[in-house]
Amino acid sequence: MYLARLMGYHYEIQYRSSSHNQAANSLSRLPETGSSLSLILSVPSLTFLEEIRKQLEAHPEYTGLRQSICDTPHKYHQFSLSQDLVLHSGHIWLPREIPITSTLLTEYHATPTGGDAGVTKTLALISENFHWTGLREDVKQFVANCVDCQITKYKTQKMAGLLCPLPIPC
Repeated sequence: MYLARLMGYHYEIQYRSSSHNQAANSLSRLPETGSSLSLILSVPSLTFLEEIRKQLEAHPEYTGLRQSICDTPHKYHQFSLSQDLVLHSGHIWLPREIPITSTLLTEYHATPTGGDAGVTKTLALISENFHWTGLREDVKQFVANCVDCQITKYKTQKMAGLLCPLPIPC
């Protein structure tokens, strides 16, 4: 579209370095020293994995399952081991009674990044990384007991219609 309009003009494109180009702002300029340019790669990381490992090592159900997977891996086809963690279909497996599950529910629901989302979204966020028996029920109970969610909850019922008084019997 712009090429058709520009074809009718005679022009020449000249490059001006940032020090000679006074019209360019600081956001459009690249640093001229290429050797000192360093790029940072950031990836999300679960910072509380060490806390999870500590709690898991003290839990007998976890240590028993991990040992069973090591001894007979063909019986546990959905489970695998990675970095001293038991994975269930690629997600970190946790026993239901471990204290970190309440922290995970709070982290994925009640923090600003969780956004007090409903049951479905909170369950989806937790299920991306973790799995435990009764996860759905725990999320439902946590969301039902969330004070902020109960305060901001809206009614989904239809508005009540006009009242129609009944005739007085004779």
